[in-house]
Amino acid sequence: MSDTFRNIKCCIKKDIKEVTRTGKLILFFALSLGIAVMIMAFTYIFTDIPDALTSELPGIDISSLEIMMGELYPRLVRESLGVYSYYIGVFYSLIVILVCNGILPHEKRDGKWILPREQGYKCRDIIVGKCLVYGCVSGAAVFTGYLMYFVMAGSFMERNMSFGNAMFCAMIQGLNMFFIIAYILLFSAWFKSGVAAAISVIGTVLVAPDILRYFDFGKYLPTYMLTFVYDSSNEYGSVVAPLLINLILLVFTYVMATEKAEKL
Repeated sequence: MSDTFRNIKCCIKKDIKEVTRTGKLILFFALSLGIAVMIMAFTYIFTDIPDALTSELPGIDISSLEIMMGELYPRLVRESLGVYSYYIGVFYSLIVILVCNGILPHEKRDGKWILPREQGYKCRDIIVGKCLVYGCVSGAAVFTGYLMYFVMAGSFMERNMSFGNAMFCAMIQGLNMFFIIAYILLFSAWFKSGVAAAISVIGTVLVAPDILRYFDFGKYLPTYMLTFVYDSSNEYGSVVAPLLINLILLVFTYVMATEKAEKL
């Protein structure tokens, strides 16, 4: 057991250097913070359009435009954080999935596992190191971006959300990204086709939360953790079941992926 921990520790150190050297560390944080700044700018600019039209075109009915702008870019912290979370769930997830999907297949194809295997490392040591490092870095980037958005939004929006609620949602969104990256890395080691792995995860992340919210059983599925942050919910107990199921599925996926990798 001590050899396993030592091997995983060495893999983690190597992957930390890799994620820094290849620029993925900067990419993850830049994406998270960039999306936050973009939505903040859209909210600040677009919500002033109805007032500008009223002053320029007196008498024009802009009620529909005001409603639309309020829904797209609300000036309420809780609702605006929901918009930010949705953009993270869609655009950030899509980019990091595409970036991480080919990491393990490329390493295997290029023969980068041969020397570590000859030195006593197992495939599971390499896979665990990748999942922990890339998952934690991606999750930390989202966690940081969420809290930064909360602070910046509170400077010019109506603050209808407590810091404790924002902290909890930030942790859940960080866990969401950790799970997404871990799943895509494990699937890429399990499936023969990296495209199939990417499509399965992207489809689940982009489609499932919007569909399953209309079913009562949807609140017990892993994708509810995404719905939770999209709604900026404060029903903390509702994420217990989805989190436990996520952990069970992650362990199952890990076992299947590592067994397949060891056989190959």
